[in-house]
Amino acid sequence: MTYLTQELAQTELLSNLPDSILEQVAGHATPRLLAAGEVLLTPDQDNAYVYLVLSGALTIHFDTLDSPAIREVAPGGSVGEMSVMDGTRPSAFVVAKVPSRVFGIHRDLIQEMVANTHSVAGNLLRLLTRWLKENTHRIVRDRLQIQELTDHVDVDALTRLYNRRWLDNAMERLLEQSIKGQQGLGVLLIDVDHFKQYNDTHGHQGGDQALVALSNVLKTTVRPYDFATRYGGEEFLVLLPNTTLPEAIATAQRMCDAAQSMAVVSPTGSRLPGITVSIGVAVSDASSTPQSLVAAADAKLYLAKHGGRNSVRF
Repeated sequence: MTYLTQELAQTELLSNLPDSILEQVAGHATPRLLAAGEVLLTPDQDNAYVYLVLSGALTIHFDTLDSPAIREVAPGGSVGEMSVMDGTRPSAFVVAKVPSRVFGIHRDLIQEMVANTHSVAGNLLRLLTRWLKENTHRIVRDRLQIQELTDHVDVDALTRLYNRRWLDNAMERLLEQSIKGQQGLGVLLIDVDHFKQYNDTHGHQGGDQALVALSNVLKTTVRPYDFATRYGGEEFLVLLPNTTLPEAIATAQRMCDAAQSMAVVSPTGSRLPGITVSIGVAVSDASSTPQSLVAAADAKLYLAKHGGRNSVRF
């Protein structure tokens, strides 16, 4: 057995093959030398070879050559299987990470061995299965990362409630569903009473702790399918799907009472004065739009703030 056939026998694709087949493969080509950074495969050129890595290392890049490598192929591995088997161009760039030696097997020989040699067919199937598993894991990981980033984008950093961006995207959909189902969508617009004075007296950290305490009240007084959001500054907006006006008023009153009795604790653990809130209530009808519904709740909030605060208006 020659040195080249020994190298070929160490590759995953040609493992467990008889010496006679390895010698036949070795006679079809000679190893190719790649300089570091040299491109072996590219999506804009046809490919007719499966390349076995004999030494060095190759990296695989989607989109562009400058994109981060998604996989590194060490000696014994191979590249080009998918494009050879399905007759399409490569789906990624393959580049020599360091000076490397590769051995190219033409598609005609690959297809002949797959058809006539069970070991090659089994090896190729294992390679492709592993490649699919790796890509599936990567897709799942990427989706989780995307979901995590999306959560960060849609959630207010201080209160951990949904933010205005989420509200702007979701309210129109929720209102449309309510109108189609002939159900009301309740809106509670909540404002912390005299919040500027509270901030001036107890500092921004104290004000932040009051907002956090209020957000916890909102989380615990809504139903599982309701949505509490930080509307901006010291204002909050709560969406109540499938809700009548009496139900929305009752929810708002529970929030108003709970806010008045809740504890506000400073970052150092000391007790801070409590707060109160004013709440405006509105419920959609068939002609409502997100803008008109918020405006109706805002008008009721105005009455609550100018009618003594710490109250609910509807």
